[in-house]
Amino acid sequence: MKFTLSTVTKCSGRLGVLGGLDRLPNLSLQTPAFIFHTKGGSIPHLSKEAMQHVSGDPSCFLHLSISNTLHMQEAIKASRITIAEFIAQSNCATLLFVRDPSEPPIPGLPEKDSLPIYTRNGRRNITLEQYMTLVETFRPDAYVPLYDGDTDASSSKKRDQKSLDRTEKFVEQCLEWHRKSDALQSSCLIGPVVGGYNEKLREQSVAFLRQSDDAFAGYLIEGLHMHGPSVARMDGSAALGIVANVCKQLPEAKVRLCFGSYDPALVLEMVAAGVDVFDTSYVYLKAAQEHRALVFSFDVTSTEQEHVTELDTTDARWAEDFGPLLPGCKCYTCQKHSRAYVHHLHNTREMLGPILLMMHNLHHYVEYFKAIRHHVANDSLPALRNHLAGQKSLPPYEPPKEEKLPMPAAQKAELMEPMEDLGEKQNKKQRA
Repeated sequence: MKFTLSTVTKCSGRLGVLGGLDRLPNLSLQTPAFIFHTKGGSIPHLSKEAMQHVSGDPSCFLHLSISNTLHMQEAIKASRITIAEFIAQSNCATLLFVRDPSEPPIPGLPEKDSLPIYTRNGRRNITLEQYMTLVETFRPDAYVPLYDGDTDASSSKKRDQKSLDRTEKFVEQCLEWHRKSDALQSSCLIGPVVGGYNEKLREQSVAFLRQSDDAFAGYLIEGLHMHGPSVARMDGSAALGIVANVCKQLPEAKVRLCFGSYDPALVLEMVAAGVDVFDTSYVYLKAAQEHRALVFSFDVTSTEQEHVTELDTTDARWAEDFGPLLPGCKCYTCQKHSRAYVHHLHNTREMLGPILLMMHNLHHYVEYFKAIRHHVANDSLPALRNHLAGQKSLPPYEPPKEEKLPMPAAQKAELMEPMEDLGEKQNKKQRA
């Protein structure tokens, strides 16, 4: 995997092209850009046919996480094919990472020689040997070594130091394994930069990775958050300082990745700081969990007085609104369906609801990154930043509280009977 840097602007970040994969030499990605967040190798709620309405090009870069692909290992090993072939995405680049940006961690203490993985069957610990065996089975186009990036702004200095120490140990062992493995000769490595919010530890992490700079095709900036929906509401001011400082120390000729469900305004700030590649977990969380359509404006020439960043499709006022989710949007959802219909799909719990929202949100995000690249090329990203800052946001999403129904008398009697029996036994023991 190779990254070609074409332009570095004064106030707006940088432009480049990511490509050069051994398996897909003609596949490329213009940066700043995103790679598609997946669940089990598939873009959530969207089939390959539905994706054609979002992007006419079936080739793309996919973000895979071991938390929701771990269960595929035995089947892929038995079939002796790559994970790209197994998920029927041979024309797409597969990038394997440890964490799913949309899933918050399960509480627990990390062990010394393993890393906690949050799978659909709960939390489990994976050793370096288990991880590298998994990578050899999957044979992705690129992957990140095992690392400890479970830190955020509230982590202590001791925890940040432990994250760095464990990551250095894991990376050294992964590099040694990678060099000896015949199955991974066509797979690229991405170096993980950790250290929490401690600038000195971040500098040590970068210095450690730069010792093996030739082995890495790019760098992943990790340890800024604990993943999940809360990232969309995080205060990015502290994180931006860390990201900007790390990007200054990384080589310009290598791609820089930073994943998480960041707010679009924070994405702009990170682009200006020097980040090249993000993911679409924000789109997924808005569509599938919050039932919201992205409608923020990125047209700086717009004369409309007031813009709203999101549209809550659960709001009853859309029940008889037969206009599109976003006037002027050219996505399949806005061209074929109305706000009233999407609202009806939510009320009836139809599976088509999140499908249409995902199609709209992904299309909107694609157009948003096109606008970002345009402003980076013209060194006018501050104008786009000011345009976004003036838009009104909806209140944070709160999941509906399930009302507790009164327990039927028959069921209450069934629960009471065992308790009464237990009480009688205790009385008999006391009398004895």
